[in-house]
Amino acid sequence: MTRFTRITLAWFIYFATLLALVSPAAAHLTPNSEIGLTIGAKDVRAEIIIPQSEYMVATSHSAGNDRQSLSRAKAYIEDRFKAFTPQGTPWSVQVDFVEFAQRAGPPDLHAVAVLTPPSGASPRNLVAEWHAVVDELPSHFALFVIRRDIAGVSGAEPQIVGAVRSGGARIVIDVGDASKWREFRNTVKLGIDHIIGGYDHLMFLLALLLPAPLAARAGRWATVCDWRSSVRRIVSVVTAFTIGHSLTLIGATIGGWSLPVQPVEIAISVSVLISAAHAVRPIFPGYEAVVAGIFGLIHGLAFATLIAGLDLGGTAAPLALLGFSLGIELVQLAIVLIGMPTLLLLAPYPSYRQIRIGLAVVGMAAAVAWLLERAFGIGSVFVALLENTIIAVAIAVVIMSFLIVANQLFWRQFSRLGSAT
Repeated sequence: MTRFTRITLAWFIYFATLLALVSPAAAHLTPNSEIGLTIGAKDVRAEIIIPQSEYMVATSHSAGNDRQSLSRAKAYIEDRFKAFTPQGTPWSVQVDFVEFAQRAGPPDLHAVAVLTPPSGASPRNLVAEWHAVVDELPSHFALFVIRRDIAGVSGAEPQIVGAVRSGGARIVIDVGDASKWREFRNTVKLGIDHIIGGYDHLMFLLALLLPAPLAARAGRWATVCDWRSSVRRIVSVVTAFTIGHSLTLIGATIGGWSLPVQPVEIAISVSVLISAAHAVRPIFPGYEAVVAGIFGLIHGLAFATLIAGLDLGGTAAPLALLGFSLGIELVQLAIVLIGMPTLLLLAPYPSYRQIRIGLAVVGMAAAVAWLLERAFGIGSVFVALLENTIIAVAIAVVIMSFLIVANQLFWRQFSRLGSAT
């Protein structure tokens, strides 16, 4: 395999990875929807929470406690929430209660639905199908949690079932053979889903890694480091970020630490903006690991939102924490294993400067969009349009960068062949 082929293949892998991780480039939204289930002897009761702002964007409906608004909300949920037996026979889904209220944090749509299985079917084994908000807002997800099991087979403590997103609206709920292993497996998957859907977390980490193979000189990223130094910097950044978010994730889950959601989300947006700006011009050269650790503490509070908000109890929380953390670390490990070799291979080429700056500018644009939404309440519709623009720009930058590198490599090989003849 020629050097040209190796480099081109490495860039193709990098290109594919960016598309998989950055598209769509939307930040995770906290909180997302939650469906808490109570398993009864004859039916299942679902306590539904949908963020009011997301509901309004998805439906264009008003959000008030007048008769028309509540009637629309009830019809919307009943239309978008279905249940079936494993064989496909539909259950009855009836919304008994709905209101818009601010109980904790931002206002939400609260509802209670009763899911009744067909005659002869067990209420302990069903397939739920959820399309509310997730179909209209791909960055949104709905978390399913078994809050109570009256029959007692699953134990008294809540159990995470999983989450649904756009394109994956169905989830199997079977409490007949519930076990600690199943809960652990579900929380690992939840951690993976959360970090993959948390594009602000990924963009912060990727922005810090972009200049890792470079050394600063006179206020610019000027020279390429040797591969040992580059590997040490990449490993130190990822390790510091892991330690930072793990500390606050443990503290929030086990110790009950908490901060209001909005300041945490604003700080995360700022962290993305700073790391992306650093990728363009060195702001804190040599201190990337320190910055990753400090901002990792803040990112950990956002990670803990899902786990700490589930009221899992003393015995279930450590297992859920371990599984959730493992899911996050698996994604980060995949980023390092794929991204580190490609960064080291591409850094010596002049075109890497355009690649680095182009991706960093995309990161700054995304950070500004999230900051405006979270700090000043600019409408989600505007932010969604801006995020779609960012997606297009990100894809264009990656494709353009790929073409630049491929073109330079092609002409370099062509020149060598011409010289040889």
